Order: sequence, then structure tokens, then C-alpha cells
Amino acid sequence: MRYQIRLTEDALKQLAKLPRNLRNSILKAIEERLSETPYRFKPLVCNWKGYFRMRFGDYRIIYKVEEEAVTVVVVRIAARGCVYN
Repeated sequence: MRYQIRLTEDALKQLAKLPRNLRNSILKAIEERLSETPYRFKPLVCNWKGYFRMRFGDYRIIYKVEEEAVTVVVVRIAARGCVYN
């Protein structure tokens, strides 16, 4: 089963601030990795309970899986040091 990928408005704004080549690489990784197996990445805890983290170099992609809609919702894309703030 393939999951649809949806980026929130905040994630799109964060992505737009990145250089074009990095932006394209991150989008490709999101499509390839999350559409097939979104549960293979690390689940988060505390304030981010229910979300998962995918690592892409020094960047982190925070997302949640909506099973009913068969959708992965990307909520944040940012450098490792500030993604959880």
C-alpha cells in the first residue's frame, strides 16, 4: 500500500528557505522513503508523541501517519539543532 504525502503550510515554508538542490533531494527522499514504509523511522516521545522522525543528513523531517486517510503528513523540515523547538 502506498501512502500519499502531504506537507503542511509550515513545512512548505521551511522547505522553500532551503537551497534548490537540497530541497529537491529532500522531496525525493520523502517521496521514496515515506510513501512505502513510514513506520520504519524513529518514533518521537514527550511533546512529539505520535510523530516520527526521518533523518536526511543534518536535517530532520517530522511527520505523522494518518492511517484512515492513508496519508503521511510532514509537519516540519529543519536543521537538526532547531527542528524540535
